[in-house]
Amino acid sequence: MTTIKKIIIIYNPNSTGDGKSNAENLQKQLAHISTISVTLRPTEFAGHAEEIVKKLPNYDTTMVISSSGDGGYHEVINGVLSHGENTTKIITGLLPSGNANDHYNAVHSGDIVERIKNNNVQRVDVLKVTVGSWTRYAHSYAGIGLTPHIGEKLTQATLNPFNEIWLTIRYFLNFRPVKIRTGISTHRYDSLIFSNIKRMSKYLTLSSEAKIDDGKFEVTGSKAGTFTKLLKHLFKASTIGLTEDANHVDSYSFSSTHPISMQLDGEVFRFAAGSEVTVSIVPKALNCII
Repeated sequence: MTTIKKIIIIYNPNSTGDGKSNAENLQKQLAHISTISVTLRPTEFAGHAEEIVKKLPNYDTTMVISSSGDGGYHEVINGVLSHGENTTKIITGLLPSGNANDHYNAVHSGDIVERIKNNNVQRVDVLKVTVGSWTRYAHSYAGIGLTPHIGEKLTQATLNPFNEIWLTIRYFLNFRPVKIRTGISTHRYDSLIFSNIKRMSKYLTLSSEAKIDDGKFEVTGSKAGTFTKLLKHLFKASTIGLTEDANHVDSYSFSSTHPISMQLDGEVFRFAAGSEVTVSIVPKALNCII
């Protein structure tokens, strides 16, 4: 791989997190490397990070660092993979600057400045969600049921440290299971998660055996049942983990019996009833230094 010559650090200037300050601090740390030019790029609207990356040329090795949480990085990796699933010209990086930093916590290793200097690039898998002609990639997880239900509601609300926990409990209590078909069978789930990392949402261990570069992803489900059963499932995930409950696969398909929401890395998408959904893995599709 060609040595990195150009770095673009993308951040959301309207974010309540540390995106801007983290971006500026990294730019200062990289300033002494004379062979690399570092540019800060604020976003101007939702989806702008993805558009920025889509327009990058394919002939130069460029590193794009997202100073954000999982949602901002989700935009960046979809911009990268719009160039093709085997692209090697764009390297991604992530500065954890959001409420959810699941991918960073799962993948981070070593000092980012030293790794950039040494061109220490890691190649990792990504999830691919296909619904008809629609395709979207996820760096960490895709989930239906409880995950997008609470995520979508919290996104719509004005959050602060005092109401976030209360709103989570409220939406949790109002949740209704989702129904899907796999083959000729119909299933009702409180939660069904397709993941590429061991842990999500800071406390929930999905699978201690998960690897980011093994060509597999983990499917962890909780069949619909009583409220007590769901609480036990969440308690197990937050303590000993769900390792023995996870299936390790490279593809999973289902159809929705009703309109359904799916959360990908913190971003929520909605599909019509009868949608045919396939989750698959793209082995080692992403070059990164995290």
